[in-house]
Amino acid sequence: MADTLVPLLRHLGLNEYEAKVYAALVGLRKATARDIHEVSTVPRGRIYEILHDLVRRGFIGVMEGTPTVFYLLDPDQVIDRLKEDYICSLEETREAIHAVSFPRPPSPDPVILLKSEWAIENHLNSLFRKTKDQMTILCHTPAFLQRHLRALRAFDRRIDLAIIVRDAGAYAGIDLPIYVASGIVAGLLDDQHMRNDGADMECVIFVDEKDFIYIGGTGSERYAVIGSDIPLARYIQRSLAGWVKGEINCSGSRDIH
Repeated sequence: MADTLVPLLRHLGLNEYEAKVYAALVGLRKATARDIHEVSTVPRGRIYEILHDLVRRGFIGVMEGTPTVFYLLDPDQVIDRLKEDYICSLEETREAIHAVSFPRPPSPDPVILLKSEWAIENHLNSLFRKTKDQMTILCHTPAFLQRHLRALRAFDRRIDLAIIVRDAGAYAGIDLPIYVASGIVAGLLDDQHMRNDGADMECVIFVDEKDFIYIGGTGSERYAVIGSDIPLARYIQRSLAGWVKGEINCSGSRDIH
């Protein structure tokens, strides 16, 4: 049991000798330094130093006398205190990370390629969280909307959300503001350049006239291209918003199926 406990204690920040001493006292509950030395096999010359350090850090207690006796403090309280300290440390680290800022030269490449599933979904979730006013989606597959239906439904009525598709029938039953592309907007969804030379396009998402993400794939490989503060992307989202507004005015309703 001690062999299992020692590695776990190491994860809590104890070194090898500290972990062995504490594990020994877990079994003994109350013991002298000599007893703890014999059970833990920690060198006799280090025992008192380690025990008093564990007392100072609040892992164990001490009863002065002849001989001095060390005892186990309530492990639940110790773990709860360590958990609180760890959470506080994480929050302090988070604040320190946000506070650090170094001057950086402008990036020569305004777009970034993401090739892992985790990176794509993580960036999407980040975009969903930061959207304040407007999101426009050129969508080529209903599966994308189904996958993120919960997040997109939370946007509806809170921001200007517009999902533009080519074929309304493929999106039947998806309760989101969906608009059927026509004219030049339909051309965007059909354009082979937008589809990256025949690759399967999932969608292009524009957020707050600032950020965009293009998601596509070839075979089993999914990838995304992301960018921010690109004038062309800003122009496209503004143009799409104008087109959607015109469609609403013509139809008298928000959603067109």
